Amino acid sequence: MELIERIERAETELVWSFGDIPGPGPSLLGLTRRRFGSVVALAAPRDTLSFWSQASGLGLDGPVTSAVIGEVLDYLKAAGCTTAGLSIAPSALPPDWDAIATSYGITAGQTTVQVARAAGPIEQAPSDFRIEPVGPQYADVWAQLQVDAYEMRDDGFRAMLAAYPDWPGVTAYAAWHGDTMVATGSLHVVDGVGRLRSGATHPAFRGRGAQSALLTRRIADAFAQGCDLVTTGSYKPEPGRHNPSLANMLRLGFEALTDRTPQIWHQAVPCGGTSDRGGRSPK
Repeated sequence: MELIERIERAETELVWSFGDIPGPGPSLLGLTRRRFGSVVALAAPRDTLSFWSQASGLGLDGPVTSAVIGEVLDYLKAAGCTTAGLSIAPSALPPDWDAIATSYGITAGQTTVQVARAAGPIEQAPSDFRIEPVGPQYADVWAQLQVDAYEMRDDGFRAMLAAYPDWPGVTAYAAWHGDTMVATGSLHVVDGVGRLRSGATHPAFRGRGAQSALLTRRIADAFAQGCDLVTTGSYKPEPGRHNPSLANMLRLGFEALTDRTPQIWHQAVPCGGTSDRGGRSPK
């Protein structure tokens, strides 16, 4: 199995596992899920941030056709969704994708750079902060820091994050300055792949090495948990611009594998109507 395909399959299973998050989050979002062969669809019709509804695994075990897209979107629409992100590997986009996208109201989202590196022992990056796993007693603080950093205020979003410390296969981490939590990260282990997510830092503590320390700790812990590969991603900067998060990943030994542009579906709005969803997709 090629490296990118392995990562795609692990990511697809991670999306499926969102339906297993404990606590009230899935209920608040109205979350349901369905498999279509290798494709996983997650529907969250009460998500005001347009973050959780998505489909992953498209193109893994068969061509991406109009019929395949239509089947997935029929499910999402029946579940009450009006927007969702579709994850399609660039190599799986068919020659007639532009026509398919236009017919279903699908547009390109923000491009990210997918990166990976081997899991293994690594020297902890120096910082002024203490890096520790987060227990349930700090789950609300951990979630709130991300809600504030991302400016994504939604009860369902917050509840999903607050459940991470109790979610099997997931470890939540925090960087501490004394008794103050200043940055967050998470490690999701799926089939020997460690996926790094949830990177957020309080504005007052940015640029001081918290995320570097969180990255190196999670790389080492992924290896300790049986992973041989660690992967994550960050947005692709415009030409002439700089993304410090991506530069930090590359400096710590991650290699850029591929660009990934999510395809964003919006349900058509009748003439004179307005959409009740903003279409925000901060992946």
